[in-house]
Amino acid sequence: MFTSLIRIETRTGQPIRVKSTQVRLRSQVIHFRAPIANGGLLWNRPVEVIVHTSDGEEQILAIPDLTRIAVLALVGICFVGMFMLMLFRRRKIDS
Repeated sequence: MFTSLIRIETRTGQPIRVKSTQVRLRSQVIHFRAPIANGGLLWNRPVEVIVHTSDGEEQILAIPDLTRIAVLALVGICFVGMFMLMLFRRRKIDS
């Protein structure tokens, strides 16, 4: 049942030719399916760029997910803020 609710795939796009270089985008697709309603959430995020040069060399360039890093940093700041607020409230009540 769990596998039908969340599905994660890695897809490679069609090649794009730039002069003598071939470029492909690889992305990750995360599909959340709602079991009650007919629908869900589809999230695409770029993972890496694959570059093939004319001399046969392949280079894989990772794409950092800055949005995820920013969201995790904000969540961490919120938890630290809540913890500090609870500490200061306890000290105020105990005094």
